Amino acid sequence: MALTLAAPAILLMAALVAMQYSEGEQRFATQLTAMTRALSLATDRQIGQGQSILQGLSVSPALAQGDLVTFEKQAQEAVKGRDAWIVLMSQDRQWINTRMPPGATPPVMRLPDRDWADMTSGRTTVSDLIERPAPLSPIVAFDRPVLVRGKLHVLGYIQSPSAFHALMTAQGFPDTWTASIVDRNGVVVARSRDQEKMLGRHASHDLRQAMARTNEGVLHSQTLDGIPTLTGFTRSQQSHWTFIIGVPRTELNRTVLYSLGPAMVGAALMIALGVMAALAFARPISDDVRGLVREAEALAAGAPLDPAPSYLQEIAEVRGSLMAADEELRARENEAREAAERQQLMINELNHRVKNTLAIVQSLARHSLREGGETGLTQFNDRIHALASAHDLLTRRNWEGADLGDLLKGALRPYESQVDLEGPDAPLAPNAAVALAMIFHELATNASKYGALSVETGRVGVSWKLEGRTRLVVTWRERGGPPARTPTRGGFGTRLIAASLRGDLAGTADFDYAPEGLTCVLTLLAPPRGAA
Repeated sequence: MALTLAAPAILLMAALVAMQYSEGEQRFATQLTAMTRALSLATDRQIGQGQSILQGLSVSPALAQGDLVTFEKQAQEAVKGRDAWIVLMSQDRQWINTRMPPGATPPVMRLPDRDWADMTSGRTTVSDLIERPAPLSPIVAFDRPVLVRGKLHVLGYIQSPSAFHALMTAQGFPDTWTASIVDRNGVVVARSRDQEKMLGRHASHDLRQAMARTNEGVLHSQTLDGIPTLTGFTRSQQSHWTFIIGVPRTELNRTVLYSLGPAMVGAALMIALGVMAALAFARPISDDVRGLVREAEALAAGAPLDPAPSYLQEIAEVRGSLMAADEELRARENEAREAAERQQLMINELNHRVKNTLAIVQSLARHSLREGGETGLTQFNDRIHALASAHDLLTRRNWEGADLGDLLKGALRPYESQVDLEGPDAPLAPNAAVALAMIFHELATNASKYGALSVETGRVGVSWKLEGRTRLVVTWRERGGPPARTPTRGGFGTRLIAASLRGDLAGTADFDYAPEGLTCVLTLLAPPRGAA
């Protein structure tokens, strides 16, 4: 509420800051433009001095007559006291180099045809930064074509980039600002800071893009050493070099914010007073809400509620609702507990009755199969036991179904040291669980008599997977036992498997009696969790 009341003042302050920042940035932009123009004029004057020296030397009679000894003296006198030197060259060699000791032979070097054509184009030109092999440092050259005894030569006025660096430092820029001169290719010729480190590097990408669009402008950029700046630039129409000055944006921000200091302090004081008043009013409300939270947590944990007095009508209404909800939940818990007790009683009674029924069936089978021999009786008893195990598993699950993995562990427990089970969770309906328990009992019985479980080295692998939402594929694979043989007639176990698949599971079975062992693939076409 306090912040809402102070919102108009905050918005006004934000608008004032934005307007002041824009005006401050505009003032800096105007100043930067003027300074880059001044730097451009100063550099053009220095370049003009070099071009004037070339102009004066180019009309020397000694040069035209080929008196190079006299002309060299004139050239040395022309650059005396300057950080520059004169070079007279043809395309294949230098004839005069005033930087070399008197009598020294200038180097023999052939200029590429393209460079020679540019240098002899008929006008005095200013070069870009010329990189030279180490240990020679880069240079800048002003070239003018001349005739020596009727042959075309080039007269050059050579300067080191340090001459332009000295020109920039003489402008008196603040130490935190960065001034640079770049050639037509955007390569740094001189820089007010870190001259040696930055010489020959390209200007930043965004600055080069801006220089390609216009001859003069101001933009947000950053220096080559990563300092964000407000940068102004101007391109000289004479040399076509570009002159750049950048002021750190932190300095710009500091200048603007310093002018807004009193207003910002007042706004902060107003907001602080509003927050303090809000806290004073909010403390009782906050205590009420925290108490309400504790009561809600106690309700979730099932603990008895001990409601505290409420200072607000709305909080009291919520506490009343919590009390009503607590009474309702306790009533429902009592009903659910009683229902669960009744259900467990019924399940236990049903389990008891089923076991009694199975005992009766077992007794009847013992008497009815007595004449069939002990083998038949044992087989029948084992089947009845598998059926009872399945019923036990379902009883533990309250007859809500069973997991295929749990079912297999129970059915194959006598052979667990020779059996490998692998597959995801696969819930089964009760009728499907009983049917599959009988099927795997028959497969295990046959394997213990004729297959892999009849020898200690035999192994049985049972794997299953879900294909979509309507297919469960179970694979029974025997290895390491006697060679499998296709039966000549179908026994009771085979008929039991086929009948169970057709009736309860709506599936199919594929048997592969390969020599290395039986493989049986069961495919249940109906969903595993179907109607009981």
